[in-house]
Amino acid sequence: MAPPSPDALGAGHGAPHDGGSVPTRCWLFFLPGAFTPVCTAELGWVDELAERLAPAGVGLRVVSCDSAAVLRKAADETGIRTPLLSDFWPHGAAARAVGAFNEATGRARRSSVLMDAVGTVRARIHAAAGDERRLQDHLDALPGEWSTGSR
Repeated sequence: MAPPSPDALGAGHGAPHDGGSVPTRCWLFFLPGAFTPVCTAELGWVDELAERLAPAGVGLRVVSCDSAAVLRKAADETGIRTPLLSDFWPHGAAARAVGAFNEATGRARRSSVLMDAVGTVRARIHAAAGDERRLQDHLDALPGEWSTGSR
């Protein structure tokens, strides 16, 4: 099953995501919940990751099963600029499509999935419950031809 495009997900400000701004290569950065302690810590560095990925033409989209209203509050409170996309309804469809949904909890796993322009998964990063992913792991996982020059 192909994952839904980011424009099929709700933006953190309650409207459909503007598909015109979606990069052709993108990390989908799944959060179990925007206000959990580990997710809040990760939100503290996603803007830096997005800035470091940009020279390679790789985007970053944060995706959570939280509602768009919750994600808007998270964006407002943290001040992050990286798009927060809601996978609320159909609940977890994007996370399920890429194997990042935890059926037992009803939330996304703490996983990142790197997609290329045709929707092929190029890399995955997972962290155990309670553990934070690392910014550098996302840079190190980029295929060589996608180098950011900042590894």
